[in-house]
Order: sequence, then C-alpha cells, then structure tokens
Amino acid sequence: MEAKECEICGKKIRGDTTTIKIEGAEFNACQECTKLGPVVVKKQTIAPQVSSSAPVKHVKSPTGTRPAKNYFADLDNEIVEDYDVVIKKAREAKGLTQEELALQIKEKAPLIKKIERKEIHPEEAVIRKLERALDIQLMESKETGETFQSHKTGGATLGDIAFVKRK
Repeated sequence: MEAKECEICGKKIRGDTTTIKIEGAEFNACQECTKLGPVVVKKQTIAPQVSSSAPVKHVKSPTGTRPAKNYFADLDNEIVEDYDVVIKKAREAKGLTQEELALQIKEKAPLIKKIERKEIHPEEAVIRKLERALDIQLMESKETGETFQSHKTGGATLGDIAFVKRK
C-alpha cells in the first residue's frame, strides 16, 4: 500500500485521506487538518446506459468540400490613406445621407460619422460593406519600403531590423 501525504501539513497518511475545501481549492488532508475546511463529499456518477436496440449512426465529416480559408490573405492590404474623403464623396454621389448609408449596411449612423471625420479606422467587415454599398475600393496593397536580408542565411533576422540603443 502506498503511503499518502497530507497536502496541507505534509504528514504521512495511512489509510484513506479526507478531501476538504479551502478557499475553493480541494486538498487531501490528514485527520488533524480536516478542521481547516469543510469536508467535500464525492458524488458517485453513474455511467449512462446505452440501449443496444437503438442503431448507432456514425456521421462522417465532409472533407475537401470547402477550401480552407487563408487568414493571411488580407495582411498585404491596408486601407487607403484618404478613406474618409473617398467614402464621403461616394456617399454624396449616390445621394445618400449618413443615416441612410448606415441603414443600408446595417450599421449605426454615429459609426459612419466617425469614419467620415477620420476619428476611427473601420474594421474589415465594415470596410467590405462600404465597398459593396458605395462601389468603391478602400483597400490597397501595402508597399514595403525596405526589404531586409541577412548576410549569412538570406532571410531576415531580428538583428537586421532592430535598432539597438547603446548607453
């Protein structure tokens, strides 16, 4: 028989331990330490009976039915710098008020107002809605100004792009 230890005081326990609860945590404790918290009564769970008369239907998940989503596809795109002007001009060209545009794309009017004042950058979902509703293009490809290449490995390393401050 394996000797157990009290998880509170560390004494060796012969026989069964008692589980107590202290500040939400359950501990196996000796008889002396059971005074420190209420005793936890373990409920016995009964495994559900499976009737053998009912047929079991195994459902196979469809594989290859839908192409996997590329989560990195939009990382190379960013919103145009003058998105506020583009949205406002397109909305006015269609003869819509901010409230009407908001209703059309199922967003709130204050959001449209803040976007047109350039107080916030719209989320991708809102950008897509605005592009569809106003027939405009708000996303453009990022132009990387610099490319970093390591001298040894050919790939960029942290040392190639980090600027180290020296005292």
